[in-house]
Amino acid sequence: MNLIRLAVLLAIAGGGWHYWQKHSLATAAAALEAPSEHGFVAMPLPSGMAARGVVIFAPENCPSEAAQRADALASQLASRGIPVTRSHSANFTFDADPGRAVLDRINTVMQGEIPIVFVNGKGRANPGVDDVLSEYRRDKGA
Repeated sequence: MNLIRLAVLLAIAGGGWHYWQKHSLATAAAALEAPSEHGFVAMPLPSGMAARGVVIFAPENCPSEAAQRADALASQLASRGIPVTRSHSANFTFDADPGRAVLDRINTVMQGEIPIVFVNGKGRANPGVDDVLSEYRRDKGA
């Protein structure tokens, strides 16, 4: 009789653990897909880019309004002591299939209005300086 109770108890515990694992993974995946309060979404960084600080993508040495916004953003962030990298090209490489959701987030951000900005592993098209500062500081715990 004790062996049957033990088997039932182990089955219940195993089922509960399995349910909790699936639920916690689904919650974590949903959190990655949801934008932060400043509109940044989790996504891989382009190849060769540093994972720390801010990376701004826009045409360099261009008189367009978008490129001028990128230059102004980089200047404002640098004047506040935020490490900024400015680039005019982005390439993504993957060792494994990143999944449809990740590819959709990359396409949405990269096809948005310039400048494209990455802050500590999250990206957004055309954010304002306050949003970039808030996102940068949020991840730093400041």
